[in-house]
Amino acid sequence: MSLSRLANFEYRRERQRRVAVIPLRRLRDRQNPVEWFNAVEFKLRYHMYKDTAIFVTGLIQHELSSPIRRGIHVPPVVQFLTVLRFYATGCFQLDNADLHTLSQPTICNLVKRVSASIAKLRRRFIRFPAEDEADAVRRDFFGLAGFPGLTANQIIEN
Repeated sequence: MSLSRLANFEYRRERQRRVAVIPLRRLRDRQNPVEWFNAVEFKLRYHMYKDTAIFVTGLIQHELSSPIRRGIHVPPVVQFLTVLRFYATGCFQLDNADLHTLSQPTICNLVKRVSASIAKLRRRFIRFPAEDEADAVRRDFFGLAGFPGLTANQIIEN
């Protein structure tokens, strides 16, 4: 029994040594759209200003960086912008993959990872009005664009 365990252990150690010497693949340097496009082109493609994209990427980049150095690394800013374009255009993941030279499964994983990272920020940026503020918020929304939930008669009465 112990001899077979020793042989199994030696096999695993040898396999670890062989895997450790396999060079990491770096097929291409990803273009950074923040540097590549001017402000107008960036806004047209991603439906967000560059400064806003950089700000949001800075908030979630620690969740998008992977300590595991295998495969092809996609920088956090490219991850965020790829998912942002997917959200903004509503095109299929395969179309988005072709645009960013990634695979469709990679886009699927990025959408899941970036969405979860953004959702974790909800407590920082989303706040529902208190009971006493609710009427003022309804009035403001109705005044801006006739937002439903409060009729014109209710505004006049108040």
